[in-house]
Amino acid sequence: MARSAPELPPQYYAAARSGHRSSSPAASCVVALLFLLLAAGGAAAALFLLYRPRAPAIAVTAVQLPAFAAANGTVAFTFQQLASVRNPNRAPLAHYDSSLRVACGGGEVGSMYIPAGQIGGGRTQYMATSFNVPAFAVAGPALSSAAQPATISVPASGPSPHVTAALVEQQQQQQPPPVMEVDSLLVVKGKVTVLKVFTHHVEAAKVCRIGVSPADGRVLGFRC
Repeated sequence: MARSAPELPPQYYAAARSGHRSSSPAASCVVALLFLLLAAGGAAAALFLLYRPRAPAIAVTAVQLPAFAAANGTVAFTFQQLASVRNPNRAPLAHYDSSLRVACGGGEVGSMYIPAGQIGGGRTQYMATSFNVPAFAVAGPALSSAAQPATISVPASGPSPHVTAALVEQQQQQQPPPVMEVDSLLVVKGKVTVLKVFTHHVEAAKVCRIGVSPADGRVLGFRC
């Protein structure tokens, strides 16, 4: 008895089966590649949030003028300022080209550069600066008054001499002494190396306005 040859599947069915087999590995590779890209992006974002470079935080704690001289409408003094600089990064901060500048009456009257150094990650370093400001003329804008003098009102008939003297004395007591305004600008520049590979430049600045007595150089207060 002769055996009949096995029936072969139609050609279009065989082509469809072979195409399905070849497309399965390609789809798996695409899915794996997308997963790797997504994982790499998530890891990069996490590292950036954890090690992203941040500028240092500056806080001015004290300002003094230990030496002060005023003569013929000019003043000269020694400017001292104490500030704390905190490095919020995990990596050390190498600071350089930092400076402290002092201005009065709208113009710069003195400056100094701060020596380069390094602040450890998460640590705070105190910077004490002191330099002499040469004599400069004190103009009107550099002097200010905390309040306007009170106006004296007298009756039309005229007050008695005792009342006039009392009013003048009261007005003189109410007038505040003049204040010389001095501005200081502390700039800290540096670089942070992230993961020991990437170097990022950071910079921070702090401006303070200091009220100084033009008579004896006492610091009446400062605001930053």
